[in-house]
Amino acid sequence: MASKITYRGDDNQEYFVIANKGMSSRWRKDKTIPLVDVVQSFDVMTTSTGSETGEYIRPSKGALQYVFFFNFLSAFHTNDVDKVVEQIVENGEEKN
Repeated sequence: MASKITYRGDDNQEYFVIANKGMSSRWRKDKTIPLVDVVQSFDVMTTSTGSETGEYIRPSKGALQYVFFFNFLSAFHTNDVDKVVEQIVENGEEKN
């Protein structure tokens, strides 16, 4: 079963990844669990409204570079998607 791990960045935009239910709390306690076993994909998502409601948006790499690059920098202090996913899992909130 899947859950959504959400993280609200400094820019007040909500970012999320789809994960395997309950795995984020296990991973936080045991970092030897591969992150690939926690998340269902390394796709960082947001919504058209920037909150919990709205159409899910999976920006292309080009969109990340040109549209969301500064949002990712301000929210996560990196534009490395793998690091962003790790930070979302580490600091985000798991929702069903």
